[in-house]
Amino acid sequence: MAGMLWLDECTEEHAGLIGGKAVGLGSLQREGLRVPPGFVVSTELYRQAVAGWGLRDQVASILATATSVAAIETASARIRRLFEEHRPGRGDLAGQLTAGYERLGGGEPVPVAVRSSSVGEDSAEASFAGQQDTYLWVRGADQVARAVVRCWGSLFTPQAISYRAHLGIPLEDVAMGVVVQRMVPAAVAGVMITLDPVNGDRSQVSIEACYGLGAAVANGEVNPDRFAVDKVTRELRSAVLGQKALAYRFDSRAGEVRLCDVPAAERAVPCLAEDEIVALAHLGTRVEESQGCAQDIEWAMDGRRELFLLQQRPETVWARKPRRPRVPPGSDVMTRLVDSMMTPLQLAAEAS
Repeated sequence: MAGMLWLDECTEEHAGLIGGKAVGLGSLQREGLRVPPGFVVSTELYRQAVAGWGLRDQVASILATATSVAAIETASARIRRLFEEHRPGRGDLAGQLTAGYERLGGGEPVPVAVRSSSVGEDSAEASFAGQQDTYLWVRGADQVARAVVRCWGSLFTPQAISYRAHLGIPLEDVAMGVVVQRMVPAAVAGVMITLDPVNGDRSQVSIEACYGLGAAVANGEVNPDRFAVDKVTRELRSAVLGQKALAYRFDSRAGEVRLCDVPAAERAVPCLAEDEIVALAHLGTRVEESQGCAQDIEWAMDGRRELFLLQQRPETVWARKPRRPRVPPGSDVMTRLVDSMMTPLQLAAEAS
């Protein structure tokens, strides 16, 4: 299908067509890791739609007025309305989306996640995490097409407009791929970073977990369980029980995702067993080794306790901090071993 790629086809050479999220998911699939199957609507189709709908000049004109915080908010709302007013009709875009969705579900109207994957996203130099939209439990080809267009419009959230202005990214470089994946009915989900986000200690994996979909953790709406695992010994260093008072869960009767109260009995226990925590950390370490740098990973576990990886991107906070050598090059093995043992303590002192 021209303008669309399946995740197992997504490589770094396609980054300009599919965006950072899709590149990361393709990399995970090629590592043999469990990723929900899906396809990517390329930036080529985004550009075709914007040109065909006559939006390019309108968007540029509106952005020229975005000279203050209030003006940015107004510009964002106007641009997103422009996208909302358009829907893929019976043309090439709608046909490709329908064909991809039907193939993904084997002819059945399966629920999918429709997720933004903008160009320049999820790199070590810039991260648009949380600035653009994701739509969950979308069912039916028409609704998938609508969600794709809404993702395109989310290129122009106030945060994204401001961030691109700060980085000096011109409008002609702005484009978005959109990932359409089979939905994981998450019993537990969350994020993990393959270092300590507080002090940069690279000898541990840090995990945050909650019940239901991981959006509650990503959006900061829940106090999650927090775990730290030693990368070398694979032992649990610490476990802090969170309140986990809320969870995003799919309400089949209402046909939508809702933020629900978590029963007290579930709040009182960890949402992951220790062997699951250690296995999750081992998986994070494997991703880090394959990518060559610390990773920020989203994951979900379904009701059968099968683990899926939903996103992988380079960690961007500690990656920007210089890693100075603490012992002279060529030092003896024992000196370097002692230094590696002291590194976490030294990093903590630097961060304080």
